[in-house]
Amino acid sequence: MAKMSNRGPTKRFLISEMDRSVKRMLKLIEEEGDSFAKKAEIYIQKRPELVHQVEDFYRMFRSLAERYDDATCELRRTLPSDLRSQNCGMSEICSEPPSAITSPEHRFSRRLSGTHAAYFEIAAASKGFENSAYDSGSDPDDSVFNNYSASSNYGNYRRLRRKITELENELRKLQIEQEVNRSNSEIAEYEEELRIAKEKIRSSEEEICNLKTKLEKYESLQYDDDNDDDDDDDDNDDDDTCSDDAESDGNNLRRDLDPDCENVDDYMDETEPETEDEIEQLKSEREEFVMKVRELEEELSLKDDQIDELNNRLQKLHLECEKSSESIQELEKVVEKQRVMIEEGAEEKRQTERELCNSLEHYRNAYQMLRKGLLDQKKPVMAS
Repeated sequence: MAKMSNRGPTKRFLISEMDRSVKRMLKLIEEEGDSFAKKAEIYIQKRPELVHQVEDFYRMFRSLAERYDDATCELRRTLPSDLRSQNCGMSEICSEPPSAITSPEHRFSRRLSGTHAAYFEIAAASKGFENSAYDSGSDPDDSVFNNYSASSNYGNYRRLRRKITELENELRKLQIEQEVNRSNSEIAEYEEELRIAKEKIRSSEEEICNLKTKLEKYESLQYDDDNDDDDDDDDNDDDDTCSDDAESDGNNLRRDLDPDCENVDDYMDETEPETEDEIEQLKSEREEFVMKVRELEEELSLKDDQIDELNNRLQKLHLECEKSSESIQELEKVVEKQRVMIEEGAEEKRQTERELCNSLEHYRNAYQMLRKGLLDQKKPVMAS
């Protein structure tokens, strides 16, 4: 027991260091930016320092766990055999080796989807926090201080784990939102290009219609000139001139119209399928991103439910450990009472032995005096 009490200052120092380490980690995590991008940038910059803090925290926790194991072994050696047999069940609960806990760097590198593995990590860590509360000295004040420190570290660890999970989920949602926004901007650009192309095609079609109207007009004029061959020579000359002009204009219009029609048709044939394919592809990608966002939201909701369930289990384990601690304290009180009773019985036994010795000495002296008196009486009789 003296060995356990001598470790009190070192244990308190480790607990205070763990508290400061947790506060530094929470300070790193709770730094907030103006936007999701700023938060993600802060998280990426602060992650190595945070991992280093968690590694230091884990080393201190291992040290406390080893000290608790040593204290438990020492307590088992000092307890009586009957109490040790009664307390074997509770000792098995708190005797898990600290090697069952995975390293913090490996724990931070995995995704949230490893729910079962994360559960065992959190359960082991919380059990270590609760076990460290029982590494108390000879006085009850030290036990209360350690129980309070372990509960504080346990709550800080839960907040730390939850904050890291929220930051990872926000980072993933931010990346998906950026991809969706980029796809939306690309779709808008392609739709604008398609609108411009359709506008050009519409204007070209209007120009073609106008040219066709003019061509029909000139052809009708030429046909009318052919039917008026019986007019006078002056009129014929004027009509021939008009007909020649109309025919030349019509030919010029045909020459100008044919390349434009071909260019418009080629442009429509080339751009419209590609644009429609790209728009369809972007729409499908957008739908995929939307589906991914919904799946992630559902997964996040499921993870929240699982985290709540794990927290409930951890609280139950914490209550069970507190009950076990109370049982241990009650057993210690029973042991103390039995020890006091044994000491009182031993003292009564010693008092009885002293009284018996005094009585024997008294009777021995009385016997000697009586014997001497009898011998003195016999001597005169024998002399007479």
